[in-house]
Amino acid sequence: MKNRIFSARLLPLVLVLLATAVQPASAGKKDAKSTTVQPESLVWPLPPDKPRVRFLRQYSNNLDIEPRKKRSWVDKMVGNADPNHLELFAKPAGVAIDSHGRLIFASLQNSVVYILDPEAHKVMRLQGGHGIVLQTPLGVTLDNHDNIFVSDPLQHLVFKFDKDGNLLSSLGATEGMKNPTFMAIDEARRRLYIVDSHLHQVLIYNVDTLQFMDKFGQRGEKKGEFNFPVGIAIAKDGTIAVTDTGSCSVQLFTPDFKFIRRFGQRGTRPGELTRPKAVAFDNEGHLWVVDAAFNNVQIFSDKGVVLMPLGAFGNTPGAFNLPLGIYIDGTDKVYISDQLNHRVQIFQFLGGN
Repeated sequence: MKNRIFSARLLPLVLVLLATAVQPASAGKKDAKSTTVQPESLVWPLPPDKPRVRFLRQYSNNLDIEPRKKRSWVDKMVGNADPNHLELFAKPAGVAIDSHGRLIFASLQNSVVYILDPEAHKVMRLQGGHGIVLQTPLGVTLDNHDNIFVSDPLQHLVFKFDKDGNLLSSLGATEGMKNPTFMAIDEARRRLYIVDSHLHQVLIYNVDTLQFMDKFGQRGEKKGEFNFPVGIAIAKDGTIAVTDTGSCSVQLFTPDFKFIRRFGQRGTRPGELTRPKAVAFDNEGHLWVVDAAFNNVQIFSDKGVVLMPLGAFGNTPGAFNLPLGIYIDGTDKVYISDQLNHRVQIFQFLGGN
């Protein structure tokens, strides 16, 4: 992975970048059909620097996907209620995209995993099966068959569903899983990685047979040890990134679990972390680390050099209120769950050259 520094001018502009997004020239004019901010106008960093990230869209409720039903003149005359039921995507957490472009994410508050199909304008709801009901769905990851893995910390288990939402199996009981959080799949090695924040370990299973394979980590402050880890991501070459929330850092490991490096420490300056949660690799090998306390995402090189931040506290596009999950697809679209704003925001990474 190449170490690409975006711009030497970025870091002095951190506060501006965190708090500001460019508004379109027509922002003060109301469109009869839409008041949505034009996405091409929301970019980071600000001009004159070259844009690296562009806001695309957000989803916050079922009516952002499903077609609205018209209220008939009879309904209006007799005072019938609006036929459109609004369902808020409350406290979204883990997020992923399947091979058909469906957006899949867990809702902690609703105890549901939503499957959004924007092209078909449909919302599916995955809640359990065979007498099992999801309680605290948190992490979401998919294999190459679009099987959906969902972690449920309250039940101390990870559940496997097929692409249609049918429950297939569960795992974790035999190994004494305590608090599974985020997960990642290494397709080349057929491994499912599950972070258990209370065991202070990463558990590894065969993604096809679901047989337990290995684990690494223990509680501590030394290299390769963890203090309440939460997030995990796998690079194209198999490098493993784990966010260690308790030590405010990110650790990198080889595919055979050997420690490479640690970066980040507690603080409020660029490159420092306070409550790192999910992490993801983009297609250039940069690491995107979600920080729930800073209400932002910081982008690092694979060497741990901070390149730029994205976001600040707020509810406007590009701002966050307790962000948690992140997923980056093959086209460098970035999906970030924004918990207390009850939405998933979507950005386009434009490249780091």
